[in-house]
Amino acid sequence: MKKIFAALTLILAFTINANAQEKTQALTAEKFQIKKELPSAEKGKKDAALLTEFLGLNATQNVDFFRLFEQKHKILEDQNLSEERRKEVTRIIEGKIRASLDGYQIEKLEKNPELLKRLLN
Repeated sequence: MKKIFAALTLILAFTINANAQEKTQALTAEKFQIKKELPSAEKGKKDAALLTEFLGLNATQNVDFFRLFEQKHKILEDQNLSEERRKEVTRIIEGKIRASLDGYQIEKLEKNPELLKRLLN
Protein backbone atom coordinates (compact mmCIF):
# COMPACT_ATOMS: atom_id res chain seq x y z
CA MET A 1 0.00 0.00 0.00
CA LYS A 2 2.85 2.36 0.87
CA LYS A 3 4.46 1.66 -2.50
CA ILE A 4 1.24 2.61 -4.33
CA PHE A 5 1.02 5.94 -2.49
CA ALA A 6 4.69 6.61 -3.14
CA ALA A 7 4.29 5.85 -6.85
CA LEU A 8 1.16 8.00 -7.08
CA THR A 9 2.94 10.87 -5.31
CA LEU A 10 5.90 10.66 -7.71
CA ILE A 11 3.60 10.63 -10.76
CA LEU A 12 1.73 13.70 -9.52
CA ALA A 13 4.99 15.50 -8.70
CA PHE A 14 6.37 14.96 -12.21
CA THR A 15 3.08 15.99 -13.81
CA ILE A 16 2.93 19.26 -11.86
CA ASN A 17 6.59 19.99 -12.64
CA ALA A 18 6.06 19.38 -16.37
CA ASN A 19 3.03 21.69 -16.45
CA ALA A 20 4.95 24.43 -14.64
CA GLN A 21 7.75 24.28 -17.23
CA GLU A 22 5.26 24.55 -20.10
CA LYS A 23 3.68 27.65 -18.56
CA THR A 24 7.12 29.23 -18.03
CA GLN A 25 8.02 28.68 -21.69
CA ALA A 26 4.71 30.21 -22.78
CA LEU A 27 5.30 33.27 -20.61
CA THR A 28 8.80 33.68 -22.02
CA ALA A 29 7.40 33.59 -25.56
CA GLU A 30 4.83 36.26 -24.65
CA LYS A 31 7.56 38.50 -23.21
CA PHE A 32 9.55 38.14 -26.43
CA GLN A 33 6.56 39.30 -28.47
CA ILE A 34 6.07 42.29 -26.20
CA LYS A 35 9.74 43.25 -26.54
CA LYS A 36 9.43 42.93 -30.29
CA GLU A 37 6.63 45.53 -30.34
CA LEU A 38 8.26 47.83 -27.82
CA PRO A 39 10.22 50.17 -30.11
CA SER A 40 7.11 51.73 -31.68
CA ALA A 41 5.51 52.09 -28.25
CA GLU A 42 8.63 53.72 -26.83
CA LYS A 43 8.90 56.10 -29.77
CA GLY A 44 5.22 56.98 -29.44
CA LYS A 45 5.63 57.62 -25.73
CA LYS A 46 8.64 59.87 -26.33
CA ASP A 47 6.85 61.87 -29.02
CA ALA A 48 3.76 62.27 -26.83
CA ALA A 49 5.92 63.33 -23.88
CA LEU A 50 7.71 65.95 -26.00
CA LEU A 51 4.43 67.38 -27.24
CA THR A 52 2.87 67.29 -23.78
CA GLU A 53 5.84 69.03 -22.21
CA PHE A 54 6.06 71.67 -24.93
CA LEU A 55 2.34 72.52 -24.97
CA GLY A 56 1.42 71.68 -21.38
CA LEU A 57 -1.22 69.11 -22.28
CA ASN A 58 -3.27 67.18 -19.73
CA ALA A 59 -2.99 63.43 -19.06
CA THR A 60 -5.91 62.49 -21.32
CA GLN A 61 -4.45 64.37 -24.26
CA ASN A 62 -1.07 62.77 -23.56
CA VAL A 63 -2.60 59.28 -23.76
CA ASP A 64 -4.44 60.18 -26.97
CA PHE A 65 -1.27 61.46 -28.60
CA PHE A 66 0.65 58.42 -27.38
CA ARG A 67 -1.80 56.16 -29.21
CA LEU A 68 -1.61 58.32 -32.32
CA PHE A 69 2.19 58.37 -32.40
CA GLU A 70 2.46 54.67 -31.58
CA GLN A 71 0.21 53.88 -34.55
CA LYS A 72 2.26 56.23 -36.73
CA HIS A 73 5.50 54.45 -35.85
CA LYS A 74 3.96 51.02 -36.44
CA ILE A 75 2.85 52.08 -39.90
CA LEU A 76 6.13 53.75 -40.81
CA GLU A 77 8.20 50.74 -39.69
CA ASP A 78 6.90 48.80 -42.69
CA GLN A 79 9.80 48.52 -45.13
CA ASN A 80 7.47 47.92 -48.09
CA LEU A 81 5.63 51.22 -47.59
CA SER A 82 5.80 53.41 -50.69
CA GLU A 83 6.95 57.02 -50.52
CA GLU A 84 3.47 58.15 -51.57
CA ARG A 85 1.89 56.23 -48.70
CA ARG A 86 4.42 57.69 -46.24
CA LYS A 87 3.48 61.20 -47.33
CA GLU A 88 -0.19 60.36 -46.92
CA VAL A 89 0.40 59.02 -43.39
CA THR A 90 2.30 62.21 -42.54
CA ARG A 91 -0.57 64.33 -43.88
CA ILE A 92 -3.13 62.36 -41.85
CA ILE A 93 -1.05 62.60 -38.65
CA GLU A 94 -0.69 66.37 -39.13
CA GLY A 95 -4.46 66.70 -39.59
CA LYS A 96 -5.16 64.72 -36.43
CA ILE A 97 -2.70 66.80 -34.42
CA ARG A 98 -4.26 70.04 -35.66
CA ALA A 99 -7.77 68.76 -34.96
CA SER A 100 -6.81 67.87 -31.38
CA LEU A 101 -5.24 71.21 -30.45
CA ASP A 102 -6.67 74.69 -30.05
CA GLY A 103 -5.51 77.72 -32.04
CA TYR A 104 -2.99 78.92 -29.46
CA GLN A 105 -1.38 75.48 -29.19
CA ILE A 106 -1.19 75.10 -32.98
CA GLU A 107 0.42 78.52 -33.28
CA LYS A 108 2.95 77.65 -30.58
CA LEU A 109 3.73 74.31 -32.27
CA GLU A 110 4.20 75.98 -35.67
CA LYS A 111 6.81 78.27 -34.09
CA ASN A 112 8.89 75.16 -33.34
CA PRO A 113 9.34 73.55 -36.80
CA GLU A 114 11.93 71.05 -35.52
CA LEU A 115 9.45 69.54 -33.07
CA LEU A 116 6.67 69.54 -35.65
CA LYS A 117 8.93 67.79 -38.16
CA ARG A 118 9.90 65.18 -35.56
CA LEU A 119 6.28 64.51 -34.69
CA LEU A 120 5.26 64.12 -38.32
CA ASN A 121 8.15 61.92 -39.49
